[in-house]
Amino acid sequence: MGNVACVKPADYKYGEHTADVLIEAYGCTLEEAFRNAAIAYADLTYYTERVEPRLVKSLDIEYDDLEGLLFKWIDELLYLFDAEKFAISRKIEVMIEQDGGYRLRAIIYGETYDINKHGFTGLIVKAMTFHMLEIAKVGDYWKLQFVVDI
Repeated sequence: MGNVACVKPADYKYGEHTADVLIEAYGCTLEEAFRNAAIAYADLTYYTERVEPRLVKSLDIEYDDLEGLLFKWIDELLYLFDAEKFAISRKIEVMIEQDGGYRLRAIIYGETYDINKHGFTGLIVKAMTFHMLEIAKVGDYWKLQFVVDI
């Protein structure tokens, strides 16, 4: 993985919404954008920079198109938090392959969620949606946009 610098606006930013939140995630590579999307989703609820990479989870997701792949990616992370209280750290390895459809393989590092250690923003993400879901290459970086229900 080369250290290629691109001129992207940010790692991620939030848009204004009421019962849902618009997330825009960016990356010099598609993998980096997917990684930043995961962190943006998690940072809505707790502070990922406080999560230590003590536990390891691996995900293997396939979908026909990138939009569906992004939906399933965030949905799987949501499930890990809901079902197992797994809080993700910022250490995430993402690999995306295209062979007809798309396949995402990820190694996610984190630990069991602890409100005292990881904090709580007051927001809980209830669901990933297909609303306003867009993936685009903009100049030399990737932009992922999606909405989550809170």
